[in-house]
Formats: sequence, structure tokens, C-alpha cells
Amino acid sequence: MSDRGKTWTRVVVAAHLVLGPASVLVVVALAQIGSSASVVALVAVAATGLHVALACARRRIGPAMLLASTSMAVLALVPMPGWSTGVLMPSAVCFLLVSWRATLVAPDPWPRAVLVVGIGGVVLAEGVAAVRMDDSAPAGLQLVEAGLLLAVVVGTWSAAQRTRIRRERAEELERDRLVAARLAERASIRRDLHDVIGHSLALMVAQAEAARVGARDDAVRDSIGQVAETGRHALAGLRAMLRVLDAEPSGTALVPSLEGLPALVRAAVTPLHDVTLRVEGAPVVLAPDAEVALVRVAQEGISNALRHLEVPLAVEVRLTWSATGATLAVHDDGGAGVRAAGDAGSGLIGLAERVAAAGGQLEIDRDRDGWLVRATVPSLADGPREAVT
Repeated sequence: MSDRGKTWTRVVVAAHLVLGPASVLVVVALAQIGSSASVVALVAVAATGLHVALACARRRIGPAMLLASTSMAVLALVPMPGWSTGVLMPSAVCFLLVSWRATLVAPDPWPRAVLVVGIGGVVLAEGVAAVRMDDSAPAGLQLVEAGLLLAVVVGTWSAAQRTRIRRERAEELERDRLVAARLAERASIRRDLHDVIGHSLALMVAQAEAARVGARDDAVRDSIGQVAETGRHALAGLRAMLRVLDAEPSGTALVPSLEGLPALVRAAVTPLHDVTLRVEGAPVVLAPDAEVALVRVAQEGISNALRHLEVPLAVEVRLTWSATGATLAVHDDGGAGVRAAGDAGSGLIGLAERVAAAGGQLEIDRDRDGWLVRATVPSLADGPREAVT
């Protein structure tokens, strides 16, 4: 559990331990002063509902907000002694905590809906109180109560909204920092590949061609020619892979997005590398880290095929949209054979961690044709934020 999760748990436990017994005392007092059994029962049930809603708010914020709002409506409508309503029950603080949680973690338009519900609840409670008020009540007291309730509701919402914006900015800065670090690492790898391996391959091909010209035996000349041809294929694959590393999928310097996927695929195409893109379904909104994860899956899948397979080879990148998210699959045909044996490598391990952090799953499989790398991520509504149901 994260530090934020532990803090919320402590707040919930403290609310139950403090507000619960205080509300029990109020219910007992209502019974002792002669309130009807139905009123006592309604107040007790509503207070219990508020505590249940608070307990559920961590995992099921949608039902929790609905239950808390319903419980507060019951407290506003139930006939209480005097002119005021039951919204001043100690357990009513649970509604503020649930509202805070919904504003903080639920996707739009929930934060605005929470504010509307809170203000509407104050209007309802004060409207009922105005009907019950008699001449014995101090003048202006209801206006003071209404002003205080509105200040508490709006103040709680505003504080939660500011906290949400502050967290989102911090998360965005952290994402930008990580992406910038990865881009710098990628540029360093690209330079090493170009300056060291690319130069060595080009030199090897040139020396093989020179040796072939000087060879007198046909068999030796053919063998050297095969070495030169293999070197040229490897050099072509390296250059294609460098173009993949050079491609900026998003069109920006920091945050890759799926809009740049066609450019990423085109950058890997050569006469010996048939790389295609296929898109199916209607796009849905994904979280930024989910989009980055899918782009990196495409990059890693294409790069692995170029690096490990003999040409000619074909790679299909398929992006499938659904109502709940998106799936990106990279499938190669095995090429003319495997250039070098190896496992999934640290790149795919890092991809699995990235996809999991975005709330998705990464699958790596092999069929009779070649390798399949498939990542599935949820839509924004089902992503890293807690789902609203």
C-alpha cells in the first residue's frame, strides 16, 4: 500500500472511531427525548450508511458517493427536534470525506458533480429547515447555518481540487523527467550503434569485397561473397533499427503518443523489411502512460524483429480499439531465420513493468511463424484512477 493509501486508511479509521460513537449518542438522545421509533431508526440507518460509504470509498467511489448522498438526503428530510435538520449529525462528516475522495481520484465529470450534489444538499436541508422554523427561532440563525454549510462544502471541494491539480502536475513532471531520461539513453545507444557497430560492419563488408576480388578459387570467392552479403543485410537491419530509434512517435520531444505510430512503422520499412500497420475499431481515450506503453511496445517489437531475424522479413503492427481500452500486437513472420538466439531480454522485461504500471498486461508468445508481442491497456475511465461504477 502506498503512503497515500495508508494516510487515507488512517483517516477512515479515525472517522469511524470518533464520529461513530458520537452519532450513537445522538441517536440515544433522540430516543430519550421522545422521538418516534421511525425517526430514530431512519437517523440510525442514515448514519450507518454514511460510515459504510466511507469504508467503500477507497475501492468503489461511485457507489460510495451515491450511498453517502442518499444518506444525507434522508437526514435532511427526517423530522428532527427543533427547526434544524439531521445534516448536522457527527457522521455527516463522512459525506465530506467521501466527497473529498471523489473529487481527488475520480475522472471528469465526477468532481463537478460532487460540487453540485454538495450545494444541492445544503439547499435541500435549509429549505426543509425553513418550512419547520417557527417564530421562536432567532432571526438570521438559518442564514448563518446555511452560510457555514456552504462554506464547508465548497471549501472541502476546493481543497480537494487543488490537491488533485498539484498531484497531477507532479505526476506529469515525473513522467516528463523519466521520458527525457529514456530519450537521452536511447540517443546514447543510437550513437554507440552507429559509431561502433555500424562502422565495424561497413569495414567488414569493404574488406570482404576486397578479399573477394583477390581470391582465385571460385569456392573461396563465393564464400567471401556470402560473408559480404550477410554483412550488408546486417548493416541494412542496423540502419532500419536506427531509424526506429530516431523516429519521434509523438511529434514532440517528451511524451510519445499513438498519433505517431504510422511514422514509427514507416521508419522501419526497407526493401527487405516489410513493416505494416493495421488499425481496427473506434479510438477511446487512454491515459498518457498507457499510450506511452503501447508506443514502446511497438518500438521494442519492431526493433527485436530487425535485430534477431534474417532478411527478408515481415512485421505486422496491429492496433485494436475496444470500448474498454486498446490492444497493440507486433507479430513477425520469422524472416529467413533467426540471426542470433536469445531470451526476451531486459527490454521486454522493462516493457512488462511499464505496461503493468499503466494498468495493462503484456503477453509474449511464439507460434509457427514467429514471435508475437501483445499489450492490452484499459481506457482512461478504467485506468490508473479508481474505476467509477
